[in-house]
Amino acid sequence: MIQKQNIFKSESIEYSIGSRMNVTLRGKTRQIIEEMIAQGYANTKSEAIRLAIINFGKEHSEELIVHDKLNKIDIRIREGKRKVLNVKEALGIHAKHVK
Repeated sequence: MIQKQNIFKSESIEYSIGSRMNVTLRGKTRQIIEEMIAQGYANTKSEAIRLAIINFGKEHSEELIVHDKLNKIDIRIREGKRKVLNVKEALGIHAKHVK
């Protein structure tokens, strides 16, 4: 049973504040949650699930930021606004240490 309050829409995802839901954990997911509690990362299953969601969000957003930055660099290189250096140019006076 899901109870929703204060629903906000952002693109195609619905967010709700104060939602309640039941989650059935089996197999590996259950083992991970139990291990999080046993090792003291969380006090309850609910807290462990919240932490896992936050962790996923952080990793996913960092990946998107890196991907976006690399795309911008690629575009600048194609436009001739950024130079690609070879090993000797990149290392400068330290190139002599590379075989």
